[in-house]
Amino acid sequence: MIFEYNDEADENAELAKNASIYGVAYEMLYLSEEDKMIRFKALNPKEIIPIFDKTVEQNLMAVIRYYDDYDVVDDKTYTLVEVIDGSMVRRYKMDNSFLLLEEYPHYFGMVPIAIYKNNEEERGDFEAVISLIDAYDKMESDTLNDFEYFVDAYLALYGFTAEPEDVAQMKENRILLMDEGTSAEWLIKQTSDTYVENMKNRLDADIHKFAKCPNMSDKEFASNASGVAIKFKLLGTENLVSIKERKFKRGLQQRLELMSMINSVLREGFDWRAIDIIFTRNIPSNDTDIANMVNTLKDIVSEETLLAQIPFVEDVQDELERLKQEREENKELNPFFQTGLSYQTNAMANSTEQQVKEEEKE
Repeated sequence: MIFEYNDEADENAELAKNASIYGVAYEMLYLSEEDKMIRFKALNPKEIIPIFDKTVEQNLMAVIRYYDDYDVVDDKTYTLVEVIDGSMVRRYKMDNSFLLLEEYPHYFGMVPIAIYKNNEEERGDFEAVISLIDAYDKMESDTLNDFEYFVDAYLALYGFTAEPEDVAQMKENRILLMDEGTSAEWLIKQTSDTYVENMKNRLDADIHKFAKCPNMSDKEFASNASGVAIKFKLLGTENLVSIKERKFKRGLQQRLELMSMINSVLREGFDWRAIDIIFTRNIPSNDTDIANMVNTLKDIVSEETLLAQIPFVEDVQDELERLKQEREENKELNPFFQTGLSYQTNAMANSTEQQVKEEEKE
C-alpha cells in the first residue's frame, strides 16, 4: 500500500536516472501532513551535501540541503538551507547571515535520507567517455559546416572583368558569357569524406566500448540472436549493471529500514531484513531455449527454481500457489472422470458380449 501510494516504480526510475547522471541519488522520507502516511521523494543531487562520521562504517550523521526560493513580498530570491540530522529538521534563510525559520522533529530515529550510489566512486555512466562524445559532436558539427560552406561556395573568375549588373544577370540566367582566355571555377574546401567517416566510426566504437554499452544497431551485434550470444555480447554491460544493482539495493534497504523505524512508532512495525529485493533484467531472451532448459531439468531441480528462470513469471510464490490449486482441482475432478470412463467401458463391454451371444443363437 505504501509503495502504491508513492508510485514506487516511477520513483525508482527517477532515482536510477539521477544515479546514472550524477553518480549518486538521494531520497528523503517524511510523513504527509494530512493522513500521516509515509512518503518518499527523490531530491536534486546538486542540492545535497551529506556528512558522514569518521568511523569504519561511515555512518550518515546529517544532510545539508540548499535551494533557491523566490520571495514574492520582497521580490528577491533567497537561498534556503535545511539541516537534517537523526532527530531534527532545521530550516534557515541565508541573507547576509543565517536566520532560523523553523525546526521540528521527524521521529525516524536516524537521518531520513536514503543514498543510492551508482558505484563506489560516485561516477556517472558517461563520465569516462565525455571527451569522446565531445569529439564526435565536433566532428558532426564540422561536417555540417563543410556542407554549408560547399553550398555557399564562391565563384572565381580569372581574366574576366564584369560589372555587378552583369554578375547578377549571369546568376539569374545561370549562364557565363566569358571572353577568350578567361576561366571560372568554384572555390570550395577540399575535404576527405573517407577520413571523416572513418574517424566518426572510430569514435562511435570507442564510446560504446569504454561506456560498456554495445551498439544495438550494429549488424554484427544482431547477426547472432541466440540467448547465449546475446549474453556474451552484453557481458561488459552485465558486469557494470551488477555493480549498479548492488549499490541500488543498499539504497532500497535504507528506505525499508527507515520505513520500518517510523512504522514502529505510528503503528505495528515489520522486519525490513525479511524482505527480499529481486531485480529483473530487461534484456531480450530466447523463450524456446528457456522452455527446453526448464523441461530438461524437471525432476532434477525444484519447481520454485525452475519457475524463477521463466521471464514472464513475475511472482514465483504466487505461481506455485496457483499451480498447487490447479493440481488439487484436477485431483477432485479425476475420480468423476475415471468413474464415467469405467462406466462407459463396462457398458461397451456388456453390449459387445450381448451382441456375440445373440449372433451365436442365430
